[in-house]
Amino acid sequence: VECRQASTEADRLAILQQRYDIFVEEYNFLLPNEDGKRIESDEYDEYSLLFGVWEQNSLIASCRLVLPDSPLGFPTLNTMNVEPGILQDGSSTAEISRITIASGHRLFKKSITILQVMQEELCRFASDSGIHQLIGVVEPAFLRLLNCSSLPYHPFGPLQQHIGAKRYPVVLSVQECSTSTQECS
Repeated sequence: VECRQASTEADRLAILQQRYDIFVEEYNFLLPNEDGKRIESDEYDEYSLLFGVWEQNSLIASCRLVLPDSPLGFPTLNTMNVEPGILQDGSSTAEISRITIASGHRLFKKSITILQVMQEELCRFASDSGIHQLIGVVEPAFLRLLNCSSLPYHPFGPLQQHIGAKRYPVVLSVQECSTSTQECS
């Protein structure tokens, strides 16, 4: 299992198609495209990097990282109620969003492995880029899975309705990426 930034148009298209399959067709969180294209994208993608997790040349998971210089801000901060003062300087913050894991790979231990591999690459990139914290929006069960994966995301706002489900805004210190050792059963 390997996580890498989408570097080709084929990688990028595979990730956008996977997002469509999961967010539109499987979970009905988003409406189908009127133009019939089976890709899921929005205005934040222009200011983001896409990352995929591949297993033997097959895309099994993905996410995007909205970069600090996005003129649109971050989806979480634009749509969620958050506790003021939790975040550091915005130039050292990035947002992870549109996390997917293909349905055949959502077994508990496999999901943990996928999330750890994904997060390791994201934290490496963030550290190399001067990003000190990562934010996002997750459902309570997914927050527990992240924490079980030794990824200590912390809520920084109340549980609230967001894209078809109740979710928390969450934050992770990049420094904590490599120092956490939680276990779950």
